[in-house]
Amino acid sequence: MILNSLSITHRIPSEEAEQTMNEIESLAKKVYQSSIVLSSNLLFQWYQFNPFMWWLAKDNNHLIGYISVIPLKQDAFLKTLQPEFDERTHITNDDMRSWNDGINKNYSIHICSMVVDPDYQKRPNLPVYRLLVKYFLESLLSYGKNQSIVTEWSGVAVSEVGCYLLEKYFDLTLINRDNHNNCIFYGKTNIEHQQELLHRLLQRL
Repeated sequence: MILNSLSITHRIPSEEAEQTMNEIESLAKKVYQSSIVLSSNLLFQWYQFNPFMWWLAKDNNHLIGYISVIPLKQDAFLKTLQPEFDERTHITNDDMRSWNDGINKNYSIHICSMVVDPDYQKRPNLPVYRLLVKYFLESLLSYGKNQSIVTEWSGVAVSEVGCYLLEKYFDLTLINRDNHNNCIFYGKTNIEHQQELLHRLLQRL
């Protein structure tokens, strides 16, 4: 049974944005080495360009997990596949896209981070990763209906868990390793593929 206190949202009100970015940074530090955690200042800067890049899981309004992705222009997306890529320094506002921007209906997205509080990762009645991915895929399908169609995605995994998530939930393929020996993943996708991923996921919920 999934806890009634759990909520997942894709909307961060502007008046809560700075505090939310602080909470995201703090949660990331519980999971990752501090040296690779994106600062709340950088996250807030990204939020001001595109506030719809996060999917947040909360238990009694306490942040317990999130997915963050960055829609990128093609040249910037290709950088995410290179060994020297660094999210902290290689993405500028000019590289990013907002949803439904009218430039091109096809979108390339970089899966920036998937985090669940370690205290919640082993709770069988609360499959936070799967619930986040479910909400995320449903959002992508909704964007697709409005002519923002994700056609390719990338991600960098810094752990075995990250590799598993990118392969299992998104069908991404390991294509390279970065300069810190982290795994670089890439995959093609479309609306039908995202529907298939969602169907597979729902069978496990």
